[in-house]
Amino acid sequence: MTENIEKLPYTNARLLAIQTIYAQSLTGEDWDKIVSRALLGELGGQVQEEQSDNYVTLEGADSGLYTRIVKSYQEHCEDIERTIKDGLSEKIVYDRLELTFLCILRAGMAEFLSDWNTDSPIIINEYVDITQSFYSGPEIKIANGILDRFAKIIRE
Repeated sequence: MTENIEKLPYTNARLLAIQTIYAQSLTGEDWDKIVSRALLGELGGQVQEEQSDNYVTLEGADSGLYTRIVKSYQEHCEDIERTIKDGLSEKIVYDRLELTFLCILRAGMAEFLSDWNTDSPIIINEYVDITQSFYSGPEIKIANGILDRFAKIIRE
């Protein structure tokens, strides 16, 4: 239980980064405005608890990790998008991927580029767990495969 409590600020930072990337992708709103809203708790304040109708707040998100992920995505978005497209099999069409799923991948790749101190398996597991909280189908394996390939490329 203690382990989950200790990693909660990092998990919440990742969720908030995904929500920020999602909001910007959906609305085209200025990054600075979206980030300010997120840090003030006006964006992504709650997520649905797993297997429940209850909502939990994203309080206590690690602002440093959150900021690094979002800034990294801003700086590397073209490379990240290209890598996602290149990582898909011929059966999976990029344009048909759900925006939520894309934002999970985008945030995961951005974290690899921004946080060299966190081991690759930790980052992969966190984003696969997040993917599992949204999906129960092939997205889980796709996320694991793309993030694993990206980690090998970027970290070797």
